[in-house]
Amino acid sequence: MIVLGDDHYGDELTLRLSAISDTRLLGDDTALTTFMQDLVTRIGMTVIAGPLIATEAGPPEKAGKSAVVILAESHAAIHTYPHLREIFADIFSCKPFREADVLDEFHRLVGDYEITERTLTRRGEEWPRDVHAARRLWSTHRAALSSGT
Repeated sequence: MIVLGDDHYGDELTLRLSAISDTRLLGDDTALTTFMQDLVTRIGMTVIAGPLIATEAGPPEKAGKSAVVILAESHAAIHTYPHLREIFADIFSCKPFREADVLDEFHRLVGDYEITERTLTRRGEEWPRDVHAARRLWSTHRAALSSGT
């Protein structure tokens, strides 16, 4: 399980899934809308906007779909490339979530796949949870930038 500590804002999981066994739904707006809704529901996030689906036309190696959901906890986005049998995914949240749940939802969408790239990054390591501390940190940062230090 991805666990958030008190010393950072949240975790970002990025994935590149390759050798996708079933690419039929990677170009289907309705299927991708349902997938994004199911994914964020399963990991316990709250949708503010979306899913928004966009089509990238062009040569087959660049053609695909992008889907994004704006969450109260941050965002979830995917980019599909049916011709290449690949998906890129980015889930960023200030709320803990299980990576296994994310991977299971992708299995439900496309069947088998290989995880070609996987990164879990702790974001906002110095992010204070106290609003007043955040304001002081930002003010100090801006002052340092304006003085050239």
